[in-house]
Amino acid sequence: MNILFVSPSFNPLDGTGWGSTQRTNLLFEACTLLGHVDVISFVDGVTSSREDCTVLYSDSAPRIGQKEGRVIKFLRMLTPLNPYAMFPKNKQCTEIVMDFIAQKHYDLIVCRYIPEAMMCGLLDFADKLVIDVDDNPCDVERTAARTSRTWRNRMYHRYRVAIIEKVVDKIQRACRFTFYANPVQAKYKNSAYLPNIPFYEYDLPLVKYVQTTPRLLFVGNMSYGPNAQGVDKFVNNVFPLIRQQIPAVELHLVGGCNQQAYLDKWSKIEGVKYMGFVDDLQNEYQEAHAVVVPIYGGAGTNIKVLEAMQMRRPCVTTTYGVRGFSEYFADNKEILIAEDDTAFAEKIVALLNNEKQNHDIATKAYSTMKAHFSRKAFNEIVKQNVLDTKC
Repeated sequence: MNILFVSPSFNPLDGTGWGSTQRTNLLFEACTLLGHVDVISFVDGVTSSREDCTVLYSDSAPRIGQKEGRVIKFLRMLTPLNPYAMFPKNKQCTEIVMDFIAQKHYDLIVCRYIPEAMMCGLLDFADKLVIDVDDNPCDVERTAARTSRTWRNRMYHRYRVAIIEKVVDKIQRACRFTFYANPVQAKYKNSAYLPNIPFYEYDLPLVKYVQTTPRLLFVGNMSYGPNAQGVDKFVNNVFPLIRQQIPAVELHLVGGCNQQAYLDKWSKIEGVKYMGFVDDLQNEYQEAHAVVVPIYGGAGTNIKVLEAMQMRRPCVTTTYGVRGFSEYFADNKEILIAEDDTAFAEKIVALLNNEKQNHDIATKAYSTMKAHFSRKAFNEIVKQNVLDTKC
């Protein structure tokens, strides 16, 4: 089987980095188990010496993030149900992809994210197209509508939600197959739930409470809006409540952040330590008593939850943060779920004061996570569903 893997924004052969790069690599590796994979990536420096993979193109030259003026946006709204109106092609990217497709027969064309598949004109090959939707564009627009600062932008994004729901449905039905990271969204016959899974498989011992500073940990890319907003809400509303009862508690924030205003605010709060990128992520988990995932918006599912479980650290999150996993992890059993700031603080305080509860939750979560969220399970889902239809 010949497979074309189109990856506009990530190097699919390199899984180091955050959730998006890791899932891209996992999907690529699953494809190599099905046949030979040719790669087109609009990221510079993608190379391969593997027999099961050929890099056809790797160059950051095409402008992917083209800005549009209001007039162009308005004109595209005149044909809203045209998929390429909502998710326009990038002329340079499309021409490059089409040139390579014309030179070779492909049984499958695989791409992550609907906007990136559309950007490269891949809907023209819908009968071969497999999209890992992951972040549903409808969710992205809903978050934008909720967080926009002006009424005009809020109305614009609300309008786009209504239109994009119809467009995504149209794209979905046309494609050969689609994968979703949220099981609720995999509602079509030609779709399946492909869960996020922990990329790293460290085997840490349970945390010990004797002579250790109580420490909370957040790991994530804080240059991503929902992450930064969630951390900011936690730092300002929840963490002070925790410190009232446990003054020595620390919060380590690990990950990139390009929003200096947030960093300036967080640096003034006692006990909060922004670590940025760290060389030894395993050590940060080793020293943490619990992992917090204060997420209230965004798309897809939170790999941060599963990674905490992989590291044998109890995770405290929101109802939104656990979506996509609620079928597997129950509140107060494998995970702690908070409905508001007060509950968030109370659950963390109880956890920091009770080593047995910490170990019980971490152990149950680790066992359940291993049973359902492994590389083997990931690869099998891809294989079964992609090969289910005739090539």
